[in-house]
Amino acid sequence: MKLTLLALGFLALIVAGCNNSDGANAGKKIEEGKSAATAAAASLTDISTSKDLKTLLAQNWENKDDAQEAALSGGSGAFEMPYRGFCFFSDGTIVQNPRDDIRFGKWSVDDAGKLVTITYTDGTKAQYTIEKITAKDMVLANKADKKNIEYGANGKVQKDITNDPFYGANNQWRIKPAKPETDEAIKKRLQQALDFYGKFLDYNVAMGVKTVTFSGIPSIFIWYKGGVAVGPKEKVEQEWINCFYNREQALKSRDMIENIIGKKYKWDKNEPNWVKQDADGVRQIADTLAAAPINVLLAK
Repeated sequence: MKLTLLALGFLALIVAGCNNSDGANAGKKIEEGKSAATAAAASLTDISTSKDLKTLLAQNWENKDDAQEAALSGGSGAFEMPYRGFCFFSDGTIVQNPRDDIRFGKWSVDDAGKLVTITYTDGTKAQYTIEKITAKDMVLANKADKKNIEYGANGKVQKDITNDPFYGANNQWRIKPAKPETDEAIKKRLQQALDFYGKFLDYNVAMGVKTVTFSGIPSIFIWYKGGVAVGPKEKVEQEWINCFYNREQALKSRDMIENIIGKKYKWDKNEPNWVKQDADGVRQIADTLAAAPINVLLAK
């Protein structure tokens, strides 16, 4: 399989493996990693002690059963089973199923703090009863079928909600256009996708997760510990194609990335966290994309 690879960190990993006896360097990298993690965590607000229902609700909730299945599958983007959830935001907006059949809308809670009403952008509505809620656990019952579903969260939220990768404005690139787009519009959609992934990786660094789950998120990327690859055209997933007018335009976006991903990018060899390494790499790719003219992006 042919892969175009941004091998930003492989050399650093090899060198580190050859110098395991250097305890001073290893200790320094661990401390630097802790400092970076602390800085990332500073972007979050811990709501674990809150008793306010709206505060507790306004975070990212994942269906516990779906999340467990995704974890067992390895957390890859090729996960094809349902992965449902709600991302309630403090400004009253909501993104439902950000890892599945994504929908956008607004939410509100009744005065009793029990009934959640969601009004989607297409005008339809759904109502859920909050059967139980804490900072990290919630049970919702859909008013339509009365079925109780368990959801889990981290009890932490972004201080600036626009930095949350699943915030509505960060996912507009996933809305399929109604008509063919110009090359510039395809470039803009791709730019938004890269911006999303930069925020997504930063979010995982801040949350301190041990395993990054890409399940259900449209992508043409293959993620490595210290590298990002783009697979062959015949392997482009349908979820990515669905973000564009048709397959041809989706593949054009892939060509744009392929023509710039092999360029030289700065890489922090002392950064021990591969997720942060990849986040920095994605931002550099996004900057290169933004500056590149269309003729360069589509050069054969």
